[in-house]
Amino acid sequence: MALLNKKGQLRVLITGSRGFIGTNLIKKLQKTLDMIPLESAYNERINILERAKLHKVENIDLIFHLASKTSIPNSTTHPYETYLTNIMGTLNILDFAIQNRIKKIINFSTYVYGQPKYLPINENHPIAPHSPYTKSKLIAENLCEYYAQDYGLDIVTLRPFYIYGPSSNNGSFIPSIIKQINQKGKVILSSKNIKRDFLFIDDFIRLIENIAINFPRGYNVYNVGFGKSYSLEEVVEIIKEILKTDIEVEYNDSIRPNDIHDMVADTILVQKLYSWKPDVDIKTGIRLTVDDIIGNCS
Repeated sequence: MALLNKKGQLRVLITGSRGFIGTNLIKKLQKTLDMIPLESAYNERINILERAKLHKVENIDLIFHLASKTSIPNSTTHPYETYLTNIMGTLNILDFAIQNRIKKIINFSTYVYGQPKYLPINENHPIAPHSPYTKSKLIAENLCEYYAQDYGLDIVTLRPFYIYGPSSNNGSFIPSIIKQINQKGKVILSSKNIKRDFLFIDDFIRLIENIAINFPRGYNVYNVGFGKSYSLEEVVEIIKEILKTDIEVEYNDSIRPNDIHDMVADTILVQKLYSWKPDVDIKTGIRLTVDDIIGNCS
């Protein structure tokens, strides 16, 4: 989707605008930067693999590149589709940028560090992508870095650890728990000791907006998270408390073999550069998410 500031000062293109992060980003930009959808023939949905259609878009100042295949299990069973979309899609966006003299891109990547060597994980931690999905995103990162170096683009790559909130994908962890409770009355998890760094969507969008307003020069990579991890078991306990119900929990290590044990983002860099820190604690964030899911179900 393309958006225009009402004063005509800024035009942005958002790929993956119908996804969880994309829809929340659009709402935020329309509210805080007074932006409206561009009414034009190219405001139709365009697949980033359709290079010719993409090049019909004109007069863009900033690209938020979110579109990608994101499922780790699907990337394992269907690697070709994942590599094609995530690599060629990014290449098309970069080519579109240089052909149209667009200097600024925010590229949304993922966690690419594998089993951590130390915690919290900073941007200098060794890279060890653990699936076709994370490998494809790392290749896309490399393309962004090379294009920034070779063509003078200013590109920010964000590596979010785990983003959650209302309207999040039904297949992601917290919504899947609620779905299991509603359908089966119990929850099946891969392991009680798996831990994740959960960042609420509003905090993430606020950081994105700060970066867009204070865009850095050259190529930059930032880890993004809350800065603290919680076990899957702890999250289930929070949901049980919110729903005021007892939930049977079953663990099956075969569901996600070789899963990452723990993720904690070192966010010192983004906190310092963009005067940002998360505001929404995990209990508040999960309550808002549960209320949204239950409300939609009813």
